Formats: sequence, structure tokens, C-alpha cells
Amino acid sequence: MNLAYARDDDARDAIRRDGKVRAILPIGSLEQHGKHLPLATDSIIAEHIAAMVAERINALLLPCIGYGISYEHEPLFHVSISASTLCMLVDDVCKSLANMGVNRLIVLNAHYGNEHALLSCTKELAERYRSRMLVYSITYSLFLDRADHAGENETSLMLAIRPDLVRMDLVSRGEMKQKQKQKEEGKKDDVTDGKDMMGRLDAVSLSRITLLPGSMASVARDGVVGDPRMASRDRGNALLEEICSRILKVIEEVERVYEQMSARGR
Repeated sequence: MNLAYARDDDARDAIRRDGKVRAILPIGSLEQHGKHLPLATDSIIAEHIAAMVAERINALLLPCIGYGISYEHEPLFHVSISASTLCMLVDDVCKSLANMGVNRLIVLNAHYGNEHALLSCTKELAERYRSRMLVYSITYSLFLDRADHAGENETSLMLAIRPDLVRMDLVSRGEMKQKQKQKEEGKKDDVTDGKDMMGRLDAVSLSRITLLPGSMASVARDGVVGDPRMASRDRGNALLEEICSRILKVIEEVERVYEQMSARGR
């Protein structure tokens, strides 16, 4: 059930009917995604994946928090909130849901820069609400096989979700052209290209690098990590299914352990 469009009776009835009702809170960002993708790419992907998961487990889908911790994108465009603000938002949502009788909250994150704050926040909330609510976060990008920002993976996902927002005509070799020109002129190669970072970065490494303000411009001056020229709608659909399947597996495992712990506590 999408709570943004539900009515009061529908929402409260759903909570009353299900003794283990789940809610999913997608979180994204508003930041540059190269020249070819919209600023809200993370939020669009978060909302879509959350909706897929919610449908398959009959969960309550909350509206997306569309701002994240994006200081790593300076001086490229971003609108950021602090870690403390993000955590307070999640805390307030958690409190409201717990008071309404929701007893499981899954925070679905789609932005590297949010991960560390959300892990810390949800750990504290899990302790605070341990007798009333299970709270945990999942960052979908950690399931991917390679680091990516506006590259093949994110562009493929957007081609599958909102192809009308993808400007493939603006996708090019980007700074690789400048690197080639420098090479031909015999100049020192000092241009960073996100496509060349693929062999050196994985998703976990990129999530750590983004702790550093301004770090994305050092990784790739055009803001793109990965090669969006390789993106396709078919790959995007395949990724969505794989991501959804792996998230469902995590939910199953986390709730299994939670049930075991609850049983021992009774």
C-alpha cells in the first residue's frame, strides 16, 4: 500500500489486520548525476525499488526522503542535509509509525553518502524501540558488482524506470577525450576519469570515499563513475529483479533472527 495515496481508514485497517506489518522508507538525494541523468536519480531509484519490495511483501510504502548527505559532490550541484538532520527525520518517522502500531521499519537507501549515518541511526533506533519495532537499513547499491555513479548501472536502472528522464544523447567519452588529447600532445596525464576507476573501486570503497567532502570531483571531474555508454533498458530490468530478490533475502534473514531473539526474550 502506497501511503501517499491511501486514506486514513485504509492505512489503519492494514495495520490492525497484520500483526507483523512492515513499512518501507526510501531515502535518496538531490545531487549531480553527470550530464545525462536528473538530480533526483537516487530518489527515483529508491522509490521504485521500495515499491517493488513493498508489493511483494505487502508492506506499507512511505514517501521518499528526497534529500541526503551529498557534500562529496562539491563543487558540482547538490542540496544536502546533515547526518544529524537525516537521522532526526528517520527517528521522527520511526516514532510516529511505532505509535500507530507498525512494528517493522525497513529503511531503503539509494545514496552512498547516507549509508554510514543510517547504519548508526538505525542501530540506535533498534535499541530504543527493541520491544516495539524492528528497525534496520539496506543500501541497495552494495548488492551491485561494481562501483557506479551515473555510470552503466544507474543509467540502466533509470532507462528501465524513467527512460523519459535519461538524455543518452549527452552521454559521451567525457574526459577520456581530454586525456587522449593530452597523451597526443605529450603532456602529463593528470585528468581523472570515472570510467578508469572501475578497476580500482568497488561499491564498498566508493561508499567510504564519499565520506570526504569534495571527493567525487577527485574520482571523476565529470561526476560519473562507470561508463553510461554501456547502459541498456534490458540491463536495468535485470538489475531491478536481482536487487529486489537480494533485498527480500536480507529481509527474510533479518526477520528470522529477530523472531528467534524475540522468542528467547519471552
